Amino acid sequence: MRILITAAEEEELITARQAFNALTKSEHNSLEITYMLTGIGTTSTSYRLTKILNSGTPPFSLALNIGIAGSFSERFPIGSVARVDKEYFGDLGFETYSGFQTLFDYKILDADTHPFRNGALDAPELNREVETALKKYGRATAVTVQTVSGLPEKRSQLQLDFKPQIESMEGAAFFYVCILERVPFAELRSVSNEVGERDRTKWDIPLALSSLREAVKVLLEALAK
Repeated sequence: MRILITAAEEEELITARQAFNALTKSEHNSLEITYMLTGIGTTSTSYRLTKILNSGTPPFSLALNIGIAGSFSERFPIGSVARVDKEYFGDLGFETYSGFQTLFDYKILDADTHPFRNGALDAPELNREVETALKKYGRATAVTVQTVSGLPEKRSQLQLDFKPQIESMEGAAFFYVCILERVPFAELRSVSNEVGERDRTKWDIPLALSSLREAVKVLLEALAK
């Protein structure tokens, strides 16, 4: 099985390599892994992901996006892992006197224009073994922004508009490209901080990376069956 694993930063991608190295020899032999740094943000992610998905023969059986992220919700405390099954572009739209409006709110684009459904991008269901293995991780709605939220009013606006549990800078771009390229995909995010927390001493990146490594291992073991 040919798998693509993507992440925005090297330290995140290292966790995937460590997870793969922890598999048994037979599990190693059943998986062909390609690792790719997307870079930070939607522009770099869209370009690099589209390029690699169109350069591979045979095509990838699954694309996986991993990384650390901020949490809006007590359901996902620091160190927990979320399986993101819905993504929104959180800052693609218009600032108006009445507040932020998406392209769909502003009637520039129909909310069900492919690949969107009701303004969101939805992840596919995967095979039974993978779905069973990932049940231990809560499903989350995520919002993708190009400026990490550091102000209470921004956090409140995103919560009001999108009702997310997770914030990242790449997820929606990953969903968008994979849906259009018809590649099965999944996204795993481990929580390093609360959204809006600017005091980095309250972040726990090592714990988030450790949790991410274990979650990737769980997924790879399921894929190897």
